[in-house]
Amino acid sequence: MNDIRLVVGNKNYSSWSMCPWLLLKMFDLDFEEIQIALYQDNTAEKLGPYSPSLKVPVLLHREVTVWDSLAICEYISAEILGDAAWPRNRSRRASARSASAEVHSEFAALKRDWPMNCKSTVRLSPSETVANEIARIDAIWSCSRHKYGENGIYLYGRFSIADCMFAPIAVCLNSYGAELSEEAKVYMHSLIDNPFIQKWIHLGRREKEPLSIAYANYG
Repeated sequence: MNDIRLVVGNKNYSSWSMCPWLLLKMFDLDFEEIQIALYQDNTAEKLGPYSPSLKVPVLLHREVTVWDSLAICEYISAEILGDAAWPRNRSRRASARSASAEVHSEFAALKRDWPMNCKSTVRLSPSETVANEIARIDAIWSCSRHKYGENGIYLYGRFSIADCMFAPIAVCLNSYGAELSEEAKVYMHSLIDNPFIQKWIHLGRREKEPLSIAYANYG
């Protein structure tokens, strides 16, 4: 049995599952992926042996179980990667952790009204609340790239947990045709063009579950 096991949901719309999956892939960590289809009659039964919350994602590392996407990414960085998944500089790290926590806990209207759907290519007109949330995301991306992004294509130059947390948001904004500033648009496409995100999207598009389920959950 692999020391690292990650339980994920459907790739088409389990946005929070993407975050730790992407981190493991980007740092070339060997892990076993366990995929459990969501919203099926036996989903809770299948999740029971792995997830205390009966939700995904869940990380199992030897005797340790971690659930919640940000907690999993933090654990991977601290316990497996020697803290390499955060920027080394104190100011950059503080900004990256703040941005990650904000996308994790905020933007409720966007997550509800524009859920991740890898198969979607429809242009949506945002409500005022969604538009305000998109503007805030644009500000985070633009300001972080302007201040900290000089040494690479990602939010803080080098790839970090912050990019993992914003990856599903990038998929959503790209799928639904969000209007962004030029700086934010360049960053969004840097994420979308990442080969692992491209692989996730490709696999999500191949799934057969009804798309209407996507609107029930953002995690």
